Amino acid sequence: MIFSVISILILFSVIILVHETGHFLAARRVGIRVEKFSLGFGPRIFSVKRGDTEYQLSLLPFGGFVKLAGDEEGEEKESYENWEYMGKSPGHRSQVIVAGSIGNLVLAFLLLIPVFMMGMPGYDGTKIGALVEGFSAETTGLEIGDEILEVNGTPCKEWMDVLLNIRRAIEVSHTDPVELVVRRDNEIINVKAMPSLYQGDEDGAGVYILGITPKEKTERYGIGQAVVRSAKEFYKMLYSIFLSIKMLITKQVSPKNLAGPIGIAQWGADIARSGLSRFLYYVAFISVNLGVVNLLPFPVLDGGHLAGLLGERIIRRKPSKKFLEWSAYVGFMLIIGLALYVTYNDILRVMTEIATKRRGG
Repeated sequence: MIFSVISILILFSVIILVHETGHFLAARRVGIRVEKFSLGFGPRIFSVKRGDTEYQLSLLPFGGFVKLAGDEEGEEKESYENWEYMGKSPGHRSQVIVAGSIGNLVLAFLLLIPVFMMGMPGYDGTKIGALVEGFSAETTGLEIGDEILEVNGTPCKEWMDVLLNIRRAIEVSHTDPVELVVRRDNEIINVKAMPSLYQGDEDGAGVYILGITPKEKTERYGIGQAVVRSAKEFYKMLYSIFLSIKMLITKQVSPKNLAGPIGIAQWGADIARSGLSRFLYYVAFISVNLGVVNLLPFPVLDGGHLAGLLGERIIRRKPSKKFLEWSAYVGFMLIIGLALYVTYNDILRVMTEIATKRRGG
């Protein structure tokens, strides 16, 4: 239990702290005065002032925050000092805003290097590692070690391609067989597999799968090859995030698949028990997600601020205080609504897992 709590604290603290450090360094670089840099939130435990900045250690070690001069709520001012946030050009303020996400992306890439040096379980191309008992793949003629070349006529180069193409085929129709082209030794074989019901949901729609899992292999490299492999994996992470966003928008996947803090913490604790390399990989994955999602043009997120700065540059004047307050309020309510939704999903998922274990399933 203590180990799980520590791993969760490390997960959230490192990712958020790096994000805020990005804002801090960018603000200092463009000449904005940073009034406070806090490690953690809540009541102050210890603080020291160096120059214009108060460095603070707070009770709750979940990340931290930076307080920039001229960025506080208050009366509208006719003019701002050059060292204040609002006294800088939209371009300089944009640099400060985007720096947090850049910090998360850099962190993710750097973490992947030791991951592949220590050894990271990965997929052996598109080879099947196991057939799940009780599902259709077990009775269609597929065998462990088969290399999947195509799904419904679409070529597959990696296991992610296999998953996505099967998911797309099932989304079109779960009552039609999925056609697979596989290589077994030197022979090309055509297989048709009917989707099987994995689990139902409250809408009665259900989730369908074929029942195949990938073959794994451990990847371990020297530092030079690890850097190259990390770059490839970093690109895959970015690609999967943008693809997931696209599939959510086009309704190819359900929003019920979204996970919130409870789900992230639960998975993080489980992964931490399976080894350092897997835990570092998970931290990198969450860091990339935060870096990308935070730049989406959504109120309250950094991407929403960037969109506002773009508008300010176009109309050549700062938005009114009332507009900022209303946009912040609307964005806050939307974020709270989304947080409640994903937390509900997390709780429902955990309760389902507990019920399944009690039934012995």
